[in-house]
Amino acid sequence: MTVHLSRRYGFFASHRLHEPSLTDAENRALYGKCNNPFGHGHNYEVEVTAKAQVDPVTGRSVDLRVLDQLCETVLLAPYRYKNLNLEMRDNPTTENLALLFDILLRRAWGPAFAGQSAKLERIRIWETERNICDIETKDEA
Repeated sequence: MTVHLSRRYGFFASHRLHEPSLTDAENRALYGKCNNPFGHGHNYEVEVTAKAQVDPVTGRSVDLRVLDQLCETVLLAPYRYKNLNLEMRDNPTTENLALLFDILLRRAWGPAFAGQSAKLERIRIWETERNICDIETKDEA
């Protein structure tokens, strides 16, 4: 039987939403308080969902130690307590952060879960309680 197992992680980071190709006035109109020149922080939450077969012996679908280590190494440690404007090439919107995390996880997923049926299914990022972005990953993982 195939199941979807999700694991949630948290990290703190700051950013400023600002598109350099726009004027300061256009940026303020578009991003409002999120365009504060000094930036602002969020307690981000990232949920990673794997799709896998349940092992009939262990009753588990995903080795959580592997998933935890992968997420810590690839997503959390590199971005925890960082200014996302300095860490990301694109404007650090929730959408762009989700797209980046999708690329990073897909790249590392195969080697981490070699020999296991676990496939990366979805990444969900909470920037705030009201601002959430989902990425349904491709079957490439």
